[in-house]
Amino acid sequence: MKRNLTNKKTTQKEIGRIELSDNQDLVASLVDDEKLDLRIFVKTDSYTGPTKRGLRIYLFDGIWQKFKKLIEEVDRVYGEIG
Repeated sequence: MKRNLTNKKTTQKEIGRIELSDNQDLVASLVDDEKLDLRIFVKTDSYTGPTKRGLRIYLFDGIWQKFKKLIEEVDRVYGEIG
């Protein structure tokens, strides 16, 4: 059986970054206009770029709204203990 596979190129747009240390940043990117990618980027002598440490969240089917509510709850709980 012959398959017709299209080579869709992934697009990734950086939204913002937070410096975690001299050699690590947390980077938020929009992937294919449908996923939020939160990933640790490192800067070392031998490698500069993304690591496997991170998370990718789809932004449709109400998932984004649920994620925002989760972050609000984390903020609320942290505010109580911080």
